[in-house]
Amino acid sequence: LDIFLNNQRNSSMDLLRDIGQADQLTSAREENRVLQEKVKELTVRVHELLAENQSLKAEVELYRQECALPSFSKLALGGNHNDDNIVGGEAKGSFIDTMDDEIDDFVTSGNGLYPDDPAVTLPQIHGHSNPLCCVLHPDDSTLATGGADSCLNLCRWGSALAPGDESSVKAVNDAINISCGAPVICASFAQVNQGRGLPIVAAGCMDGSVRLVHCGFDFCGSERILKPESVGSERVVNGINERGIRHGKYVKNVVWSPNAPIVATASADGTVQLTKVGNMDCVMSDDDDDDGNNNHGTVSMEVIQSMHFDGPVESICFLDDGDTLCCYVRGTSYLSYFDLKDGCKQTKMSLNGESAGTGCFDEHVSFAVLSLNPSPNNGGKYLAAATDTSRNIILETRSERIVRNLYGHKNDGFSNPKIAWSSSGQYLYGNAQDESCVCVWDIASSSIVKRLDVGMGGHSGFVRDIYSSRNTDTVATVSFDKSAKVWLRGL
Repeated sequence: LDIFLNNQRNSSMDLLRDIGQADQLTSAREENRVLQEKVKELTVRVHELLAENQSLKAEVELYRQECALPSFSKLALGGNHNDDNIVGGEAKGSFIDTMDDEIDDFVTSGNGLYPDDPAVTLPQIHGHSNPLCCVLHPDDSTLATGGADSCLNLCRWGSALAPGDESSVKAVNDAINISCGAPVICASFAQVNQGRGLPIVAAGCMDGSVRLVHCGFDFCGSERILKPESVGSERVVNGINERGIRHGKYVKNVVWSPNAPIVATASADGTVQLTKVGNMDCVMSDDDDDDGNNNHGTVSMEVIQSMHFDGPVESICFLDDGDTLCCYVRGTSYLSYFDLKDGCKQTKMSLNGESAGTGCFDEHVSFAVLSLNPSPNNGGKYLAAATDTSRNIILETRSERIVRNLYGHKNDGFSNPKIAWSSSGQYLYGNAQDESCVCVWDIASSSIVKRLDVGMGGHSGFVRDIYSSRNTDTVATVSFDKSAKVWLRGL
């Protein structure tokens, strides 16, 4: 009897324990359901606040423009007495008169003709690694891409237009891969001037190096990375060591002058370096390189100017046929223009619009310019600037005049905004942080006229870089879907 009662007691306790555990599980599930509902509510609220924030930013920009003071008021605020609008102590005209005299080149909307057909898709362009940058050769025949696999890829993308499903794969397999020793995050081809040009592409790397690579498909050597002629050790001499151009931190931008063999490189270490390149030759060397090859090319490299800033240099570009270098340094509220014909004389132009210099919002801007691109026609009269605050800006070169503000996409401080002009100069291409698409803006209306997304044959991952040809209707893009695409104008 005692044994029976003890067993009954134990069974009752087990039953109560099971009931307690079931109650705890039910309670936990209910709490989880309530928390999930709360997360949904907070997510909706976050999106509402983000939209409200963008609206407030747009209102702030309108307020800044409305608060712009007349140019003659600069004197009352302690402005420059040598203002261009003041001659002999008399004002040539008010701010409004100046605005009336300005010509708006973007009054009429574009003609609707721009590349929107993903004619070529190059899958797995860097294998299982992400491509990070892209650039087209000046004759548009070769696409260069840099990747997280530390390689520069040279691809004759036109062969992918051949009939057959395997033509794109064959184009990728036939591409030339050059190991650069570190992830390649920016690249630029040497420009062709009057039919002459160096067959070189510059690759900016994560380790601070800039590799000069022979891009000719008729290259006879086994090592395409060109070495400097006169440096024979790892010691850095005036920004150049035995492997080429060198910065202290990763390279953010590489651009070539349009009329001279000069490459400008910008780095996160706060430096900009101008290097003259020439006298390229293919030679035999007694010293093997890292891959055991001893047939490499050499090229003369001479640093003609170095500039040092307090913050990372985010973006640079050449203007005036290479006579001017424009750059943006993080933490500043202006663009710097350097006259290369006048000892790199610096001129600063505020990014706050023409209200700058009047005491209104003069020392601070709420964004950073991460990509600069001069207009392809009218002599580079305008600059397109991609920022990290969901705003792209078109500015008049060497002035404080903001011509257009472009919204409708999202890019914040953790994004990698890029921008490119159509060859007609009527449209702009840009990427978006939260969309796997390329946005196309009509500049005149400041509106997005098309999103080149996966539904239109676009990328299925974040678009990392965009490059538009300045000569033809050809646009190249690379994405974290591991592919590169070449867009052509549809028939």
